Order: sequence, then structure tokens, then C-alpha cells
Amino acid sequence: MRAAWLVVALAACTVQRQVSLTFGAEGEGLDGFMCRDPQGQLLLDRARDGDGGVQAAALVFDFVRLGGVPGCRTGQLVKWCASRECRPLRQTRACVPVTLPVAAPMMKREALRGAILEALRRAGSTGVLDDAPDEFVIVRAVGTLESCEALTPKPADVDLPAFDSGALLGCAYSCPVLLDRVEQDVYLGFETLTAQCEQGVRTCSDGQLQWQP
Repeated sequence: MRAAWLVVALAACTVQRQVSLTFGAEGEGLDGFMCRDPQGQLLLDRARDGDGGVQAAALVFDFVRLGGVPGCRTGQLVKWCASRECRPLRQTRACVPVTLPVAAPMMKREALRGAILEALRRAGSTGVLDDAPDEFVIVRAVGTLESCEALTPKPADVDLPAFDSGALLGCAYSCPVLLDRVEQDVYLGFETLTAQCEQGVRTCSDGQLQWQP
């Protein structure tokens, strides 16, 4: 199933173009939503409530300003941002409510990935990133148990509200991209070689893309 479910409408002069964000044809970019903590617990399991149900969550989209064009490997981004202001743009944060799945006992990885992809598709997020800046950014998607209300800046706020690390459910991001020039789908993914990647989710969601201990 093609995962081009989020559409960003971009205008260049008088030409109207559409750019799609994708997690890959089979959701292969969703590894950041399948991370486990150091105790081996899925971050998604944080959404379980005491009655066996699933708590409501939020999916937050940010354009993160880079001040240049680094590579898109995690190490490259973290090194680049160590000496630069890599901050999400306050005026373009978007948030949609979402109910993300928790894993059933013995659930296979492919089945969980498909369930996450379907949940994101159902979130109905078309157009939430319409105000693409005319500069190189990464596009970031963060899943959290915090509400959209808590994470949306108030008029008097100078900075964006930071994510509560204990409420994080997952994260994915794009390579640096100039969205008003791109000619193909923009892929969101997450770089990890191990399922215990909670530290990477905290780094991905950090307000300055700084490595988290």
C-alpha cells in the first residue's frame, strides 16, 4: 500500500504543485514508531490505559530549520546542529489527534508496522503542512501522549512547547529538503539498527536535535 497520505500544497509563482510525504510503500520508514526502551518495552505500549484500552495520542509535524544543508544520517544531523540553531519553526507546527496501536502478544513486526501505517492514514492529516518555508528544512513527525492543545504554542509563547520524553511514542524525519523545489515524494524514516532505540526517538524529537543521553 502506498503511504502517500499526507499532501502538502505548494505554490511557486503561478504554478500549483503537490508534494506527498511518505513512510514508504510498506511503511518501512516507521521504525521510529516501533522502538523499545532499555527494559525492552515498546514505546507504543505507553498508550495502554488501566482498563485495557488505548489512550488518545497526537501526531505533531514540524519543519525544523537547519541553516544549511547537512547530510541526513543521524550522526551528520546531530554534529551539524551542535554548532547551529536547528529549531522547529514556531509558526508552522501542526498537530492532529491519532490513536496508535499497541502490540498484541506475539504480534509480528510486519503486522505492527501495517497497523501503525493504517492508524496514521486514518488520522486524516491532509493539508496540515501547507505553510512550507522557502528554505532547507527537515520535516519531522512525532507521536506523543500529550495533547495537541498542550503542544500548540500560545500567542504569547516565544518558543514551541517541548515534548515530554516520558510520553513519546515514536518519531520519523526527512532528509534536508527545499519543499518548494522538490519533484518527488518526501520520505520520512528513522535510522536504527536495533529495536532498543528509545534514545534515538528522544534525539529526533529534541527541540535542537541534540543527542540525548
